[in-house]
Order: sequence, then C-alpha cells, then structure tokens
Amino acid sequence: MQSAFPAETSLDRLRGLPPEVRILARQCQSALERGDLDEATTRLDEALTAAPTHPELLRLCGLAEHFQGRAENAIALLRKAASVWPDDGLIVSNLGTALAQRGDLDAAVRAFRRATELDPMLIDAWFNLGRALDMQHDAAGAFDAFGAVLELAPHHLPARILRAEALKTLGRLAEAEAELRLVLRDDPASVPAWVALTNMKSHRTGDVAALDRLHRDDRLTPAERTDIGFALGGVLEADGRYDEAFAVLRDANAAKRATFAWDAVGVTRLVDDILDAFTGPPDAADDRGRGIVFFVGMPRSGSTLAEQILAAHPSVTAGGETGWIAALLQSESVRRGARFPHWVGEATDEDWTRLGNEYTSRVAMQRTPDTLFTDKTLTNWQTLGAIRRMLPGARIVHCLRDPLETAWSCHKHNFAGEQLWSYDVSELAAFFGDCTRAMRVWSERHPGWIHAHRHEELLADPEGGTRALLAACGLAFDPACLRFHDAEREVRTASAAQVRRPLRDTAIAAGYGAALDNLREALAKNGLLPAGPAK
Repeated sequence: MQSAFPAETSLDRLRGLPPEVRILARQCQSALERGDLDEATTRLDEALTAAPTHPELLRLCGLAEHFQGRAENAIALLRKAASVWPDDGLIVSNLGTALAQRGDLDAAVRAFRRATELDPMLIDAWFNLGRALDMQHDAAGAFDAFGAVLELAPHHLPARILRAEALKTLGRLAEAEAELRLVLRDDPASVPAWVALTNMKSHRTGDVAALDRLHRDDRLTPAERTDIGFALGGVLEADGRYDEAFAVLRDANAAKRATFAWDAVGVTRLVDDILDAFTGPPDAADDRGRGIVFFVGMPRSGSTLAEQILAAHPSVTAGGETGWIAALLQSESVRRGARFPHWVGEATDEDWTRLGNEYTSRVAMQRTPDTLFTDKTLTNWQTLGAIRRMLPGARIVHCLRDPLETAWSCHKHNFAGEQLWSYDVSELAAFFGDCTRAMRVWSERHPGWIHAHRHEELLADPEGGTRALLAACGLAFDPACLRFHDAEREVRTASAAQVRRPLRDTAIAAGYGAALDNLREALAKNGLLPAGPAK
C-alpha cells in the first residue's frame, strides 16, 4: 500500500496551530517523506507537546507508527484523528493503509471507499483501494479503481501496470498487453512492466534487444537486474536461443539465491516429522469435506490448467490458491503453543472436526451453492494427513508432469511467493524429492483417495484426460471443459496467460541439451530421473 502525503502541508490542514508548531509539522512531514523516522519522531514530539490532540499531528504520528510496522498504534492514532475530522479523506485513507498493514482487508476496503467518497480527487486512496481489492481477488473492482487513478493521473505508471495485471487476471490478454506496451513506450526502462509483459508469454521482434540493453544498464539495482534477467532469459528461450537463455537464467538464479537463507535439510526433516505424525489408526467413515477437491504437487506441473478445466464445468467453483489449510494449522499451533506437527498426537477427533468445520465455513462463503469447490494450494501435499482427518470426504488430485520439464520450468521462473527452494538445482531437486516421497506415502496409506493427473496424458488425449479428471472429482463429463480457455474466472498463478489459450505442448527442456545435465543429476540423486546425461 502507498501512504499518501498531500502535495504540501497546507495552512488549512494546520489550522489552529501556532506558527512554530506549523513549522514543526512541515519538518515532520518532510522527514517522513525522506524516510528519516528519527527526525520525524523528534519533531512530532515537540509539536504534540504544544498541541496533543490536533488531527493533523495525530495523522502524521499515525504515519510514523505505520512506517515502523506498528499497525495497531497507527490505527489508534488515525481513528483518534478521524473522530475530530470525520470527513477528512486523507485521514480515512491513511487509516485504510494501516488497516491493510494489520491484514484487515475488509475494513481497509471500506476505509478506502469512504476516502474516495469524501475526496474523489485523492489518487492514493483510489490506488490503495485497487491494491486491496486485488488482494481480495476482486480483479474487476481493482481494474475500476486503477482506472479512477488514471482518470486523475493518466501517467501514473504503477496504476497502468496493475490495471494490466487485472486485465490479465480477467483473461483480457490483448488489452493487458496493449496497456503494458503503452507503459513501455513512455518508460522503456520500466522493470515491472517488462516483467509483467514477459510473464504473459507474449513477445515481439525487438523485445530481446530492448531487454538485453536494459539488463546491461548500470543504473539497475541488483534486484531489478535479477528481475530483468529472468525476463530476458524467458524471451531468449522463446526465440530458441537456448545457450544464451541458459547463461542469463543461471546468473539470475544465482543472484536471487544469494539474497535469502534456505534450509533444504530442515525441510526434509519437517516432512519426515509430518509423515511420522500421521501413522495412526484408519480413518473413521465421514463425508465432511465432500464436494471439495484439493490440487497438490509441484508448481509448473499443469495444476492451473487442471483447475481451469474443472472451472469450465457448470458445477464447479474454482477457489485458486486459498492457503486456508496452512492458516488454520498455524492458528491451531499458536493456540497450543507448539509447532505443527508436534501437537498432532494430542489432537482429538473433536479437534479435527472443529478445524474441518472452520475450513468448510470459509468455503461456504466463496462457492456457489451445490457446486464442487477447488483449492489449488499446491503445498498442501505436506498436510494431506491433516486434511484427511479434517475433511475425510474431500478428494485429492496430484498434478504430475515430466520431472525435468517441471524442475526446469520452476528454475527459470522468478516466483512472487515463497518458493525459495527453486533457485538452486540441488535444493530444487531435494524439495521435489520430498514432495514425491510424501505423495507416495500418502497414496500407500490412503488407497484410492488420491488421483494422479498426468499432464502429458492430457496432452496426448485431451478428451480422455479431461473425462478421467472429471470422474475422479465425481463430475459428469461436460463438453465445456474441453473449451477451458473460454471459462470466465480470475486466474492469478504464473500460468494465468497460458490457460487462456487452447491446449498445446510446452515442453522445452530438450532444447537445452547437456546444459541441463546438472539439473538431471540432481533429480536423479533424489530418485526423480534415471541416472545418466542427456541423450
């Protein structure tokens, strides 16, 4: 979220303050704009001593708390300011920003909407409304809010980029590309615009040269160079320039991997602990969770396509990546004061029923009545033991694709989320191995519960693969599922553009030949490929 400052601290906003306090208020705002929180706090303390209840000083104090990550303090101060000036759009907008920081998106959206009603010219309120609506998976609402920004400020590039992302989410790909190319016409060095454009898997003659020039630009930050590296690698690959693509992607992965810590051994240990925690007695007969399908497996395995096929069915509500299972287990861990899965042995049937009911109550608020609901949070492969106890009536679809294609597709992708295992081939292969091992155990423990959906089989026989997927989910065949690319829904994953197009083979790893031998060896070490170099 952006935190708004007026173009200047006007005398009107500082009404009622003596001249020396007005000077302190301006100095405070200037310090906040520079990010000098120490200076801002010093000036605020002096100003508040003279006028402890003035709404503008409380607003600035609330912003200082927000910038320091203290959302609750910021909310309290901004609400106090709003109680004095209830019709001040800037205060209400800043309150929305603090509410969003706390994670209360519903309240944030209400605040931003109220701010735009109070002051329709408040650009940041419109922009933050769009951001909040997007986070609520309301791409249509976000599109409208970003459009309002552009009515007021036609050259607001972040709004143009995010409006294009909303168009992509809504499946309006040609409009999204056109919007991004307008941004790049005005700002050829816009890293976010290039990243968004290349993620659409659509490029033109000249894009490689433009990206290559930008990639070499010394003015880029390290993070920007990494982002452009992944984008350049993608378009080089699309042009069949595999050697150049590999070199660029190798360097981009190494640069990104150097920015964080990842404990592959610790993840393997956690997976072992989870598998050990769910070796109890057979499941009780219960249909709680009936009508829910979980897609699990590795990213880039065809899971978005599989969900899109189901989403085309009139009896399906596609939920996308909800993250609800992990959130419920984390909340239970906090309640018990122990990390998952260390409290599993103490959990009763009543506990699992309670957690399952919490999940189904969330589903009930999202899905159309009497439809099947899909949850495509792929990392739920780690928690299938818990899902079996929470929602024994649910169905599981394990999405599978050729291991080398899956791994390479992960490694060449600059993920927006927490896939930190993806940027080193050994760590990627270890994580992939943990996933495969866990899925094998879950399948052995719960025969017939997990449907293996193989991407290559779907490509070879689209109707047969579609019928098998539908049957595994308890659905009758519907021809609309063969026209999955026409389904009207929001798609937010890395494959958002691809699933809007007819089915096609996207296998690419063979083009790299021996360049991927290190990846092949790592996969073989983890039992995912036969040992040996590329043929």
